[in-house]
Amino acid sequence: MMRRAERSAPGQTLSSVSHSLSRRLLRSTLVLALGLGLLISVLLVVQDYRQVAAQPDRDMQALAGLTLEPASAIVFALDSKLAEELLKGSLKQPAIQFSRISLNRGERFAERQRDLQSGALRPLSDSLFGRTREYRWPLYAEQLAEREELGELLFVVDTFHYGKVFLERALLTLLGTLFYALLLSLTLLWVFSVQVSRPLFSVIGSIAQVDMDCPEQARLHEPQGHADSEIGLLVRLTNQHLQAIALTLEQLRAAESSLKQYSDALESKVAERTLALSQSVEQLQQAQSQLIESEKLAALGGLVAGVAHEVNTPLGIAVTATSVLSETLDSLRQQFTAQTLTSQQFSDLLAQASDSTQMLVNNLQRAARLVRDFKQTAVDQVSEARSQFQVEQVLRALIASLHPETRKVPVEPLLECPSGLQMNSLPGVLTQVLANLILNSVRHAFADQAAPLIEIRLQEQGEHVLLDYRDNGCGVPESLRERIFEPFFTTKRGSGGSGLGLNIVYNLVTRKLGGKLEFSSQPGQGVHFRLSLPRELPAFGA
Repeated sequence: MMRRAERSAPGQTLSSVSHSLSRRLLRSTLVLALGLGLLISVLLVVQDYRQVAAQPDRDMQALAGLTLEPASAIVFALDSKLAEELLKGSLKQPAIQFSRISLNRGERFAERQRDLQSGALRPLSDSLFGRTREYRWPLYAEQLAEREELGELLFVVDTFHYGKVFLERALLTLLGTLFYALLLSLTLLWVFSVQVSRPLFSVIGSIAQVDMDCPEQARLHEPQGHADSEIGLLVRLTNQHLQAIALTLEQLRAAESSLKQYSDALESKVAERTLALSQSVEQLQQAQSQLIESEKLAALGGLVAGVAHEVNTPLGIAVTATSVLSETLDSLRQQFTAQTLTSQQFSDLLAQASDSTQMLVNNLQRAARLVRDFKQTAVDQVSEARSQFQVEQVLRALIASLHPETRKVPVEPLLECPSGLQMNSLPGVLTQVLANLILNSVRHAFADQAAPLIEIRLQEQGEHVLLDYRDNGCGVPESLRERIFEPFFTTKRGSGGSGLGLNIVYNLVTRKLGGKLEFSSQPGQGVHFRLSLPRELPAFGA
């Protein structure tokens, strides 16, 4: 009864979460966004404050440049009417509260003024910029032979005109920061809820509903879209444990029936793997024949023996594991028939059979993977069909198929490619280009290099893909750099070099792929090939 009570309350399990990850993320994001936003806002406000504080000086200096000369002429002519008109015009500048022209004797000649502006922000503006500012300039008589001071021009600026604009901008900046922080937090909360919280609650609900009395029928539901995420991995591992429990219970309840089913399934599995391996070897031999017939892909012919040797190792282990497994099953049958089989012997034989089966499966999978990678590379290079393909997937399959050659150095090419990079081009031609570059480095570059290195980097640049290939080999002397793309030019003719590898690379890049190829090298510093390829193959390259 207690177990049923615990299983009947999955809702309580979900509602009992007192420290939700979503709420934690919301609080952390909100605090971080607010702090960062306020810091940026303060910096912007401080910068704006400095500019606004200096703006009256600039405005008055510009106004003085316009009014000093006419004001001097008016004072020299003692024309008070024109002086009044001049000061009246100066009040068109909204920041000026008072203007006056006085004579040299201190006598007021003309003046204009208006009331100070008012507003709710006035006290704060006065504390930041002061209430008013005075600007004085002497007036000189330029008409006389000797420069003589005639009087003084005075402007009094009401700083609230500038302070009000500054404070309104500062308020908008702070409000925008708060709105941005809130919007960012809500967006992240929604994303986190959709991507993490809901799938986790789904998994927790599935776990809470598992009937421990019948675990062999319990399986957790994998949330949609999380097959390759940590949540999907958690579900698969849990299901694997539930499957293991189910198998154990089934074996204990019916040992004889389980043994027979296990033996039949194992024999069928071995037969299927053996058939798949035989078919893979036949396909490999067919790929070998096709590669030998093509001169431009002659470099792949030497790889077949290496791949066959790579396949032979796991195949030999699989044969050994099959022999051990057969002996174990024979022993188990004999003891069972003679009714001398004990629980310990059954457990030991079952463990031995399980280990042999795992070894057999692992090595057959390894052999199949080697054959699959090499087959994919061979098919790609033979075919010149245009298609949409994942660049990283194609190039990694190529590098895996070249392992029999690269391990002779030994060197492991390093590939850096943006995840999800796609091209609509000729994957076979691209793999042939890269294979020729790698084989060229393997056969010519590393004779005197203790730590060989090959680096392949790809990046997107608009509508093109840049492929950067480097090695740290012996490099190419300056006298030979202009000839490396010539047909039949090689420095290893006595060692089997045909001189066509880099010529084929150049022709494939420029003609088939519609791209550009640049080469540079220094003796002792390796080679550097830079390829610029269109992501969408033009019509002429199809």
